[in-house]
Amino acid sequence: TQGLHLDGVVGDLHFPVSAQCEVPVGLNADLAMIWTDTNNTRAAAEAADRVLAADGYAITLQNGIGNVETLVEVLGKARVAAGSSMCSAAMRGPGHASLTHRGMTSIGEIDGGGSARLDGLLEALQQAGFEARIHPTIMSLVWTKFTINCSINALCATSGLRLGELARLPAMDRLQDRIIDEILAVTAAKGITLDEPDLRGKVKAHCWAKFSRPSMLQHMEAGKRTEIHALNARLVEEGRSLGVPTPYNDAVACLLQGVEHKRRDVAGRSEADYQALEEQARNEPRPPRS
Repeated sequence: TQGLHLDGVVGDLHFPVSAQCEVPVGLNADLAMIWTDTNNTRAAAEAADRVLAADGYAITLQNGIGNVETLVEVLGKARVAAGSSMCSAAMRGPGHASLTHRGMTSIGEIDGGGSARLDGLLEALQQAGFEARIHPTIMSLVWTKFTINCSINALCATSGLRLGELARLPAMDRLQDRIIDEILAVTAAKGITLDEPDLRGKVKAHCWAKFSRPSMLQHMEAGKRTEIHALNARLVEEGRSLGVPTPYNDAVACLLQGVEHKRRDVAGRSEADYQALEEQARNEPRPPRS
């Protein structure tokens, strides 16, 4: 009811907009911007399908890979575009967000290049004060953002460290190197040309200079589901299909799922609860390993 309060690098702004839990049918919208986390991509795509005009389209600026494919499944390829943004933000409370860093936002058609519809979106972004561009090969940029997130987010989420803290701890810096080694091996085997020629240098410089909390760490601290399945766990799947070993990414993804389970699903258990579980376990055969 209070609209949107946006502060940070943009100043202190208030917008009289409303949020809705149920998306009304028949809005005939020109554009649906998909900003949910990857756990809700399909639901967001189905909501977009209900509100878009016949010639409307959706654009995703989400982290991870697989979001474009989900949107295409629901909406059809002609109604989907992609993007990647290096802006950083944090939620301060209901209806209150802080834009902590205003980086480049890139958009493009998923088969490459731009279009008249994206020209209009580009103009709107630039008029709003964002640094924005049409990218000629947007999917290479989506993969680049994916690899950067895989190099950083899960390490921060499992350790609780901010970027600059991660970079200054030798043990975590070494672990990050092993994570990046595997990322580069998978992308090379898949034949993907990253938009960033020096991924390692980019990641290391970013972590050293910034002390922000990546979104996955924010999700973990808030007790929300993380996007690990669309990041390091997805990289492990890609590596397995290509015959590329990814033991470090697999270990980090598994560890994060354990920490997430502890915070979300078993937090608050008492000693009596554990005693009851042990009693139950005595009469419960261990299932075979999958």
